[in-house]
Amino acid sequence: MRPVNKGEAPKIQFKKYQEAEPYLEERLGAYCSFCEFPLKHVPEVEHKEAKAKGGDELAWENLLLSCKYCNTRKGTVVAKGDKNKYLWPDEDDTFHAFSYDMDIPQLNETYLQKQGKIERQKAENLFNLLKLDNVPKTPTTKDRRFATRNEARNYALECREGWRRVKGTREKEQYLRLIKMLAQSSGFFSVWMNIFKDDAEVKKTLITVFKGTNEEWCKD
Repeated sequence: MRPVNKGEAPKIQFKKYQEAEPYLEERLGAYCSFCEFPLKHVPEVEHKEAKAKGGDELAWENLLLSCKYCNTRKGTVVAKGDKNKYLWPDEDDTFHAFSYDMDIPQLNETYLQKQGKIERQKAENLFNLLKLDNVPKTPTTKDRRFATRNEARNYALECREGWRRVKGTREKEQYLRLIKMLAQSSGFFSVWMNIFKDDAEVKKTLITVFKGTNEEWCKD
């Protein structure tokens, strides 16, 4: 899960939480802060602590961008005062907490065991809250995260093969621009970072392309 840095609160007093959307998008890009789904239409402003359960409706530190799939699953579960029971991409090292080695995200047990039981439980709580491993059972199931993530994964795999062929040639820079464009369009930062985990140059490029990424958390 991409760790993000959304910076200090804008110097404006929001009257409605929806007014925060363009500021969040400007700083984080149009991607779900949780599953990394590319937000092609209107992103949804998500409250970490649900406003229906006492969470601050307008506080910058309580707001992130979300796709409709994560927003729906998260719902109003996290009440005011319960935020510390979960990991959050703008507060914690979510990059290492989850694994994208397979087609479906998983808890990164190797990393989490070193962090202790409390941190592992926080990671598991967020994972289960969002149902990040959900696989639609029927074609009519309204959750496109799995299919769209796999599409991005296939793009990344194809790009990796092409990159290996041109890396030592004059076509390198042009191909790197292609990778940047395709990654931006398809989203799923963590998938791309996993596919190129052994290539420092491409990883550095991806961190730059996905604005708002907290680079400190992405270090090996």
